[in-house]
Amino acid sequence: MIERNCLILTQNRQNSDYNDFIGKYYHFPAASNKNYLKQFSSLPIEVVYFEPDKNGEGVFYGYGKITKPPFPDKKTVDHYFVEIIDFKSFSKPVSFKNESGEILEQLNNTEYYDYNNAVRKIKPKFLDELCLDGGILLNFKADAHLVQVLGEQLIASERIGILELVKNSFDAGASYCKVRIEKIPNLPEIPTSIYEFNEYDGPVIIIEDDGSGMTIEQIELGWLRPASTLKTSVKERLKIEKEKAIRDKKLDIFERYLDILKSENQGRLPLGEKGVGRFACHRLGKRLIIKTKIAENNYEYVLKINWDDFNIINNTHKDLDEVNVILTRQSISRDYGSKGSGTQLIIYGGREGFELQEQEIKAINRTILRLNSPNPNPKSNTPQFTATFTCPQVKELDEAISYRKFEPVFSIYGIVDEWGNFEYDYSFKPPYNIPLTPFNKQGEKLDLKSEWLKMDKDKKLWRKPACGAFYIHIDVWNRDNPWMGNSSEEREFKKYLEGFGGLTIYRDGINVFTAENGTETDWLGLRQRQIMQNYRMSYYHMIGNIEIDQSSNIDLVDKTDRGGMIQNQAFSDLIILIKTIVYFIENDYVQKRNEYNALSGEKDVRRLSKFSKQSAAVMDNIVSNYEIFSDPYSLFSNIQTLSDISERKGHLVQLSKSLKNLEGNLKQVQEVQDILTEQAGFGLGIAVALHEINKTTSNFYYGILDVLKSGKWNEHKLEELKDTSKALESELLRLSPLRALRNEDPIQFFVSKSINYVHSVFKRRFNTLGIDFSFNYEQDFKITARYGALNQILTNLIENACYWIDKPEIKERKIRLKLDSTDRTIVVADTGTGIHDSVLPYLFQPGVSLKFPPSGLGLYICKHYMNLMKKRGDIYLAKERDKIDGLNGAQFILDFSKVIDK
Repeated sequence: MIERNCLILTQNRQNSDYNDFIGKYYHFPAASNKNYLKQFSSLPIEVVYFEPDKNGEGVFYGYGKITKPPFPDKKTVDHYFVEIIDFKSFSKPVSFKNESGEILEQLNNTEYYDYNNAVRKIKPKFLDELCLDGGILLNFKADAHLVQVLGEQLIASERIGILELVKNSFDAGASYCKVRIEKIPNLPEIPTSIYEFNEYDGPVIIIEDDGSGMTIEQIELGWLRPASTLKTSVKERLKIEKEKAIRDKKLDIFERYLDILKSENQGRLPLGEKGVGRFACHRLGKRLIIKTKIAENNYEYVLKINWDDFNIINNTHKDLDEVNVILTRQSISRDYGSKGSGTQLIIYGGREGFELQEQEIKAINRTILRLNSPNPNPKSNTPQFTATFTCPQVKELDEAISYRKFEPVFSIYGIVDEWGNFEYDYSFKPPYNIPLTPFNKQGEKLDLKSEWLKMDKDKKLWRKPACGAFYIHIDVWNRDNPWMGNSSEEREFKKYLEGFGGLTIYRDGINVFTAENGTETDWLGLRQRQIMQNYRMSYYHMIGNIEIDQSSNIDLVDKTDRGGMIQNQAFSDLIILIKTIVYFIENDYVQKRNEYNALSGEKDVRRLSKFSKQSAAVMDNIVSNYEIFSDPYSLFSNIQTLSDISERKGHLVQLSKSLKNLEGNLKQVQEVQDILTEQAGFGLGIAVALHEINKTTSNFYYGILDVLKSGKWNEHKLEELKDTSKALESELLRLSPLRALRNEDPIQFFVSKSINYVHSVFKRRFNTLGIDFSFNYEQDFKITARYGALNQILTNLIENACYWIDKPEIKERKIRLKLDSTDRTIVVADTGTGIHDSVLPYLFQPGVSLKFPPSGLGLYICKHYMNLMKKRGDIYLAKERDKIDGLNGAQFILDFSKVIDK
């Protein structure tokens, strides 16, 4: 145990003969008593102050420490000063005598007691007891190690750390914030000439803005003061003033006060609430240089910090205010723009255990891209703020995804007032290939409290929400075919929705609660809800933003670790209001999807057969594993007659057999359906070929008849008959590939093989009708499927195209096939009359046709054969972005993206 050196210092609190400063400096003579100097030689020393009863009250009244040796008083000869630190007063001074009149020092400090010595030793135990009896006034002290705690433990990641520093730029009234990271050791090296900050050890992180800059006062009392109130005091003032205005019914005065506060803060109210975000700098690197300039100065302040100075060395603790940092000034080092002010942070040297990887760099980029709201409140007057990110060592950084080219099916936006009333605009815009009626409602109103009560019967009449008013915008997509296709762009967008879909909260236009965080924590309960009922919407169906501001949403507070918002009443109320809006959209989402499924007849025997098979398997498991007697899940509660165990078991066995029989019956129906479809498809294919066969046979017949009538040997005529015979043979041979037998084995082939075959079938017809046919051979790709099936699909599509092109008013006659080897699709397009709206809902159903004579089987057969391909292909109408330019007729997409190619 370390030996403690303790002293009593005698000092009157008033009318002292010496130049004492209680708690700061102790003044004493040394000429008459050299022992005084010796008393101060063994440092450190703990002291207790004593005021003698002569000219005083005879009490012990304070505690302090001495860590430096005495120094001479330059004005008074043979006198010295010794510095006192950590002085703490007693809340109740302790008398030097007990209740019996006995002197405490004589009882507890006998060996050192000498009343005549103004400086004398005291036992550590006696000093501690005096401090306790005096109710010593202690204070919290910040250890220098606090900086490491704030930087590494409160800041969840490098991404969050950088985001905190970007928010500081917003609070400083900046119009932009540029973030750059370079010289990252773990990433591929690039020429040093590309770097802009070569003089610093990597990684180097630079964050700069054109904000108001910092004054000396803001640096000292704000930046260098953990959890300083320079920002939070603004919010506290705001909260107090608002409560007062509501109480006095003078909200107009509050609004004027709010305008004054914003004018004092460059049109914004500060986002920072905890005053610890700046210590993200510690997590990001060992050293920090801050260069900041205010508009009034023609130079910049420079603050340099070595974070290692705050570390614990050899188990020796030091207080935060013991660590010195250097503040100086220098000539302007960069262009501060039209404002003539701003701040630049240069963080360098890295931090062990927090190495930057490429994945983290990409995450930082995505966070900054999504920092600003994609659909801000149009009525907001908060000044514009833009953040950008650069890292020359990572080439493939995401750019801002413009999801607007993927037009949402549902879009709703509007303002929820402080009472929970929602005034909104709401639209439904189905894709071109979905034949449902769109709507666009404007200025609608909805009482969200009442709507919530309809869904939650146990709730009492709702009070005024604590969250305050907010703006909300939600876009919703249906991810299923044919609502959304499977092109590379659409697949990329679906992937984006899976990673970043959901609802983001923006405070004054800046991201404070990410969609990813909301999805991960399932803050609205949508994920769990969809797991239980998979027809519902979840986060990956939507992108949305909730806009709050400091003045209206004071009680919505960020968590200290920046991992979301504090779960208080305000946040709970916000969740309920947002869930009500989401459920409101979901009702229409489910209804429109069901409406389309009913129109398109999406119920086939093959699917029903699967359901019956699965149901039978479930029944078998119940019979084998379920505790029938106790019936824990009350499966038999509504079947009163089945009270006996054997009856219950027998009932389940019979039900399982019935489901298996149903499966068998459905398979037979499917067999018949497949046979009929196969024969119908072959019949349609033959109909196309028979046109040419009939023409060739007719030529052959009339040629023979001509020879017979003339009765003469005509070698030229016989040669013509020979050629006609070969043409007839060729047409008959071409019939074979049109047949798609169910037992035909799939083969791997280039789709161009099928296109060329079908082109040969239609070649003469194209010439007759003057149709220009072509396709982009260079985008050819392979599939593994039944060759005859694809032949029938293309034959039916081209036959339809020929029919609708063969109109007198159609002058430009073209059929184009656009192959895409990346997406593995074929667009089949023509310049015909297009598809009439009346048949759109039933396009792929049998019997629907406007042709004469009608068949109504072609597109049904196309879909049938596409769906039968292994891994399932599909056919659907092309959306606007997928269409071939300049062709105004029908355009279909054959989608082989999921079909195997080997």
